[in-house]
Amino acid sequence: MPFYNGLRMKKTAAVLFIILIFFSGCKKESISGKSFRFPLDAEPRQLDPQVSTDSASVTVIAALFEGLARPDQAGNPLPAAATWTLSDDRLTYTFTLVDSKWSDGSRVTAHDFVFGMQRAVLPSTRSSLAEQLFDIKNASKVNDGSLDVSKLGVKALNDNQLTITLTKPNAEFPIKTASTPFMPCKQSFFESTGGRYGLQAEYTLTNGPFILKTWEHNKSILLNKHEEYHDKKNILPAAVRYMIGDVENPVDLLSKGLLDAAPIPYEMLEQAKQAGHSLVKLQDTVSMLWLNNDNAALGRTKIRQALRDSLEWDIIYKRLDPNIDTPATGFISPDAMTPSGELYRTKANAKKPTPRGKKAAAELAAGLKQVGLEKMPVLTLLCSDDDYHVNVSRYIVQSWQKNLSLYFKIETVSESELATRVKVGNYQIALYQSTATGAGALHALKNYRTGSVGNYAHFSDKSYDTKLSKASGTVTRSQLEELEAILWQTCPSIPLSFECRFAGIPKTDSGIIVRPFDGGIFGAPYDFRNAGKTEK
Repeated sequence: MPFYNGLRMKKTAAVLFIILIFFSGCKKESISGKSFRFPLDAEPRQLDPQVSTDSASVTVIAALFEGLARPDQAGNPLPAAATWTLSDDRLTYTFTLVDSKWSDGSRVTAHDFVFGMQRAVLPSTRSSLAEQLFDIKNASKVNDGSLDVSKLGVKALNDNQLTITLTKPNAEFPIKTASTPFMPCKQSFFESTGGRYGLQAEYTLTNGPFILKTWEHNKSILLNKHEEYHDKKNILPAAVRYMIGDVENPVDLLSKGLLDAAPIPYEMLEQAKQAGHSLVKLQDTVSMLWLNNDNAALGRTKIRQALRDSLEWDIIYKRLDPNIDTPATGFISPDAMTPSGELYRTKANAKKPTPRGKKAAAELAAGLKQVGLEKMPVLTLLCSDDDYHVNVSRYIVQSWQKNLSLYFKIETVSESELATRVKVGNYQIALYQSTATGAGALHALKNYRTGSVGNYAHFSDKSYDTKLSKASGTVTRSQLEELEAILWQTCPSIPLSFECRFAGIPKTDSGIIVRPFDGGIFGAPYDFRNAGKTEK
């Protein structure tokens, strides 16, 4: 859902470029030990790291559990529950656990991590997250039932160490262990719950910086600081409460101290400024004109290029609200970062469409000839039914009519139906946003790999896939720019604008991190480990 259309509460965003709100002059002694409140847009379905995928569940799990690694500000892995070494052949990681405790006071062991990963890939678990572990030796075969789980490439050497063996080298693997399916699960506790694991507070055992105190379903979830957490000295809050449900007026709740961070709809920005709240601007989403490459009329590069280069870009840009949309300069949003911790998007690598008039018409004719079509069929542009997107869609269609003599239809649907249809490929052309799954620029580029879940265009290019497969967690800026250049040339979709979103934080609060990209690998919109608060 576009942020500026939301009168209801939506989750804010997660991993990669991280913005830290810190008020100078505050000492930890005076700001620590306070309680905080954050919004949760829905009731968590189940606090089970190995199976939970809904945003509400993952948000809470990220605070309650800790993986072997966790992301730093650039999305790179930091030691969390363990440190690690890598074998010379770059296939086997050896993880050595720090001295950690479960929320019941028992020790976290290597066996707990092994059991958690085994659960994630076992076919009986039926976890949609299993694929995230397919880098591990034999994981896919265990998942399809052709191998016993004992053959999974994860072994506990003793209580303190475990090894994970991969099918092939992957420099990005350590950061993957920060995601939920890699988190530990204590087998004896899991089995004692009788199938109720993660459904109630009493059936939840956690190893993170906070413990689950109370869970009032559909009302709130209270977390207390885990006093036996291995890094407790750096965890400042005494308690955190998630308030479940829609938020009608986030500015008012922030002002009254009933929330400590919340998404701010565009129409409330001025009210938030007048109230003195700090505003964090996020640009992690690309509004994209998706072209379904499976459609014969959109299956050639020349045709897609012609559609892009025939748009009246100056006129369309004037239809955008500059406060919430800026012209897109590529497939990678402004908040995305390189592995070295720098912003990827610069003026030097900006991609700008150039209207080509008659040349675009000639390209269209050549492309249609390649697929055996005498003329372009009447296609339908699918868009959200709000006035803003309908208006932009009209100018897009008018451009094609004027410069290519094409007559396309516009179909308006609800935001939820738009999302569903784009994701299953039930569209021809669609105006729909795209948010990468992580903070690294490479995450956005991976959305165009053949068969990728985020490849809404159904784009397939062997050269692109080959170059992408050679990229890794240490991919260079030049490699990223080369991959984006291929996308610009082949035009699987048309970047239209970079959407702006805003989160508000009261001026009394400090140390709250707002994470874009819907949480990314970390899975939570806010990181409040170092959150502090002063009196008004």
